[in-house]
Amino acid sequence: MDEQVLRAMARWPQVPAVFGWLRLDRRGRWLLVDRGRADFDEARDGAGSPITNPGIVDFIARNYGADEAGRWYWQNGPQRVYVDLESAPLVLRVLDAAGQPALVTHTGQAIARVDAGWIGPSGEVLLATDAGPAVVHDLDLALLALAQDGDAIVLSLGERRLRLAPTASPPRALGFVARPRPPAG
Repeated sequence: MDEQVLRAMARWPQVPAVFGWLRLDRRGRWLLVDRGRADFDEARDGAGSPITNPGIVDFIARNYGADEAGRWYWQNGPQRVYVDLESAPLVLRVLDAAGQPALVTHTGQAIARVDAGWIGPSGEVLLATDAGPAVVHDLDLALLALAQDGDAIVLSLGERRLRLAPTASPPRALGFVARPRPPAG
């Protein structure tokens, strides 16, 4: 986390968290949902508008994490901004490192370990990694070694073969909250 964010948190420890205005889509794009705008229409504007400023995108990535309840957030100075997740908290890109696929999160963190995997309800590949719950970017699926083995799909990562079980509920399978909401009361 950025030093300036840590200082702001120490200076203003009681800033209330916000919910419902930041989304992460299936391809790792941050989206602003401006519910405070006068002409806001949930049906038209509820998906959000892409955040494209590289400095802001990098700032969010450096200050993105999860709380003990599995809710992912961006620590924006003293304020915690909980993120609505379209698919998973992390989106993985597949890079080719000397003929060996390497996985990197949309926030730039290299994945060192994959512990388990699933096939989601839309055919997405979901992985439990050392960085957290993740989905493989759909445009990178062809770069992975996926094979049919009887009734199962198997992912080969180097010497490791990982059976991908089907799941109808990625948040439950991977232990994260897709749509965090403020506490009641």
